[in-house]
Amino acid sequence: MEGELNLTMNPPRILVLTLSFGSGHVRAAKTVAGELRRQTPNAEVRIVDALAECRRLFRAGYVWPYWLMVRHAPPLWDQFFSRRLKRKHRRTAPEWAFKFGCQQVFNAIADFKPDIIVATEVAACEMAAIAKRKGLTNARLVSVITDYEAEPAWVQPEANVYAVADRQVSDQLTAWGAAPERIAVCGIPTDDRFWGRQDVQSTRAKYQLGNVAPIVLIMGGGMGPTHMDEVAAFLLESAQRMQIVAVTGHDTRARRHLNRLRPLPCVTLRVVGWTDDVPALMQLAWVLVTKPGGLTTAEAAMSALPLVIFDAIPGPERRNAERIAKAGAGVLTNSAREAALAALSLLHDETARQRMSVRAKGLAHPDAAATIARLTLNEDAPMQSIAKSRTA
Repeated sequence: MEGELNLTMNPPRILVLTLSFGSGHVRAAKTVAGELRRQTPNAEVRIVDALAECRRLFRAGYVWPYWLMVRHAPPLWDQFFSRRLKRKHRRTAPEWAFKFGCQQVFNAIADFKPDIIVATEVAACEMAAIAKRKGLTNARLVSVITDYEAEPAWVQPEANVYAVADRQVSDQLTAWGAAPERIAVCGIPTDDRFWGRQDVQSTRAKYQLGNVAPIVLIMGGGMGPTHMDEVAAFLLESAQRMQIVAVTGHDTRARRHLNRLRPLPCVTLRVVGWTDDVPALMQLAWVLVTKPGGLTTAEAAMSALPLVIFDAIPGPERRNAERIAKAGAGVLTNSAREAALAALSLLHDETARQRMSVRAKGLAHPDAAATIARLTLNEDAPMQSIAKSRTA
């Protein structure tokens, strides 16, 4: 194909840049990196998390205010994010703050000399654009947006390609000045284990899950406050037969609160920390009660799993939730009690569950990562033709 990188003569160096604001951006980075390695085995692919070694002052000024707002003052974060959209802010922080606070990112770019940079978070896109403006690199910049809402800071003149979740995000970027020919609707990149069948029997054995009682999976996501323990408590109070599996990831606070709950003879509760078994657990579950992170909602769609959505953070998470609810793939709730009641209702309504399952699967993009990798590697290929080559 004309414009395709010469992978035999010049194995590409690809830097996948992300920020660990929650686990979703990192999961997307790992998925895209894995697909790039699969398509181009001789490529040198490196993942860099800009927050891993950032200065404490940067974390205090850039990260902590966000966490404080979403945990203790969500309406304030809502106003802040809405203002960024309304005023079309092109930066989430000043250039000097990124250069001072994340110097290791710019050092990595200068040392690694990537041919391509893939950014899976908005500040990662900003830092890659700064590096190009300052002459540290002339790498092709591919921006991967992993929610169903973007923000103006994604639109950087230095970006060569935008891989977006759906047409609405494409329209947003175009309205903010991105060239339409640089945008491809690909879906959100997810691990292909969510699409392929998992060994559910071994997973049942591992977590001591029976074959009869329905399984309710609860997840809190990696961003912001979560009331997983309250949802689980309401489900336990119902005294209805079920098996609850609560996956807390790295949230030790949520795990501590959940471990205080006392299950009943007819209702079991398994509290799980970080695990690689989420694909199998999603395939076992009858319903997922979760915060609506972009990756989580995409993974649930791949698993054809009905969603009950709670604790949506204002901004992209709320947009993710609205999109799922509008598609009929889930229920949007406003409290832990409401989420528990919605889950109980679905357990008793097989028709509703089946309908949501079908509609969830209709949102799936099993080849999103493969499409993004092809966009990344084929420099001059028309993006529309690559996006249309999806097999879903």
